Amino acid sequence: MVLAENSYSAGTVRAPVRNKHKLRNRPRNRLRNKPHKKNLLYFQVIALILCAFGLGLYYINMNHQVTALSYRLEAQKEKVAMLQRDYKQLELKAAELQCPDRVEEVAVNKLGMQKPDSVLFAALPTEEKTTTTQEQKKGDQGQDNNSWSLAFQKWVNRAEASPW
Repeated sequence: MVLAENSYSAGTVRAPVRNKHKLRNRPRNRLRNKPHKKNLLYFQVIALILCAFGLGLYYINMNHQVTALSYRLEAQKEKVAMLQRDYKQLELKAAELQCPDRVEEVAVNKLGMQKPDSVLFAALPTEEKTTTTQEQKKGDQGQDNNSWSLAFQKWVNRAEASPW
């Protein structure tokens, strides 16, 4: 026991011992607010990850649409080029079919037509003669049938010069 007395000398002041349980309770009170902050932090991180995932899906979808449209555009360009080639070939064939030599050949060989031996031309009367005859007939006929008679006379006096 003597040893115990020496260790507790009157000159040393011993610090009061705090209750360990009270110290633990205080941080627990502080920790009660922190779980909400931790949950909020976890929620924010999860929301950020979901937003990044959503943006990634949006980017992939847009990239897919652009690629699909570019394939459709290339297919349409090829179709236009093919149609232009066909159009040029059809124009060439139409020009070949409309050639006068070919038309003559088809008329003679397939349709049995013959070339005329001679061509007859009819001359139209000059305007002076037609106006004098019209004026004479104008005086003979009434004014009512004048326009119809002139039209009919022009049609009758018209000469046809057809080689066939």
